[in-house]
Amino acid sequence: MRRAPFRHLVSCIGAAVLLAGSSRPGGRVQSAGSDPFEFFAPWIVVSKAERARLDSDHVLARVLPGKDAQLAVFVATRLDAAPDALEAWTRAIAELKRSRFVQAIGRFSDPPTPTDLERLSLDEGDLEAIRRCRPGACGLKLSADEIEALRATVARAGAGWRDAVQRTFRELLVERIVRYRAGGLAALSPPADRMKPGRPDDALSAIVAQSPYLKRLPRVVEWLVEYPDANATLESFFYWSKEHYGDGKPVISITHVGIARPESNDQLPAIVVVGKQIFATHYLEGSLGLTIILRDAADGASYLAYVNRSQVDLLRGFFGGFMRGVLENRVGRHAPVIVRGLRARLESGHPSSEPPGSFTGESSRTR
Repeated sequence: MRRAPFRHLVSCIGAAVLLAGSSRPGGRVQSAGSDPFEFFAPWIVVSKAERARLDSDHVLARVLPGKDAQLAVFVATRLDAAPDALEAWTRAIAELKRSRFVQAIGRFSDPPTPTDLERLSLDEGDLEAIRRCRPGACGLKLSADEIEALRATVARAGAGWRDAVQRTFRELLVERIVRYRAGGLAALSPPADRMKPGRPDDALSAIVAQSPYLKRLPRVVEWLVEYPDANATLESFFYWSKEHYGDGKPVISITHVGIARPESNDQLPAIVVVGKQIFATHYLEGSLGLTIILRDAADGASYLAYVNRSQVDLLRGFFGGFMRGVLENRVGRHAPVIVRGLRARLESGHPSSEPPGSFTGESSRTR
């Protein structure tokens, strides 16, 4: 079994939207009866011993139970930064995610246009996969209509098919966002990469069902599952990224980000950032990232917590149980390293200047 897909799954920890918060350095004494992680209980429990380790500057990473094809991880750390740093860095998503793993990234304008994607390009492997694509047997998670549109482009373009496919692919991504903005995930056709594909709205529903602590954030849940018809509105935007981890296939994805400040309540997070997957070329059938700042009302300490739950095609089939063990082990080992790096960036202060809308690793609005 090749290692490439394993390494990509690590990107679920840091891929969508992360992180900021406020705290004091370690050595604090916990106040009797105070538990900032009560928000997650009883589904995720942080013990007193684990809380003490967090206050001593350790990172807590835990793989959560997952059924069917779901893989989930919980990560927590103390954080010494103001809560509004989360908003600032999230809006500057290209700066937040800048790393050697992110080959290209950018925010979509409002309304989105193909020019938003001018820095995005498919690799040769994906181009060849598209040329061979057929509904029910495709190397990318494209819908049947998208496959037919790309096949028609190849047939028309002759020797220049590669450039023509790049243009058509960008146009199809924009069309996908337009449909999503009009009708939510239910308006998107299922991927036709295999004979029995799942629907993206069903994947999200399954993920939300396995995240019961979300019921304590009804506005966020309403926005997640009823967009665009939800009465609850969040500051939000869309971004695209092309990420390459280890020897895996580069993954092009589209994420819808929402930012919420729950009502004043010591048992609710100070701020919540939600990242909902709209599209991914490989591996992920659906993904939801929740990044929050939790406060201790007794002593003012703050903690960063991140939960990602994804539905992964590698966990299906005869070898799904074996794959789960390998993936959970790798995610559990890599999560603390990734979160420490992100925390360092966020604790450095707000982005120094208004960041560009996109970048490519080779070179350097919203609803």
